[in-house]
Amino acid sequence: MRCDICGKEGARIQRVTRAYGRGGRELLIRNVPVVTCPQCGQSYLTAETLHEIERIKIHRRTLAERRQVEVAEFVPAPGRDARPNRALQRLRRSTVRR
Repeated sequence: MRCDICGKEGARIQRVTRAYGRGGRELLIRNVPVVTCPQCGQSYLTAETLHEIERIKIHRRTLAERRQVEVAEFVPAPGRDARPNRALQRLRRSTVRR
């Protein structure tokens, strides 16, 4: 498969689970096809996939099955610095100023 980003051959489709929404309105969609390219390192969704995700979100009451799901939040281990390194902080600041 050819990558839409870099144009090189070798892109593959991986199936992932994606979460949409927040809190009590969160929707998990399993087996979402994501195109990943080992050449340029990019991952993306095709237009067809995005249209199908929107259709699922609109018709979630008839397409989705209600389940209880355990949810954990990532928290860095005690004593670890959770802040990004200084170079990344400078990059973020310079991007915001523009």
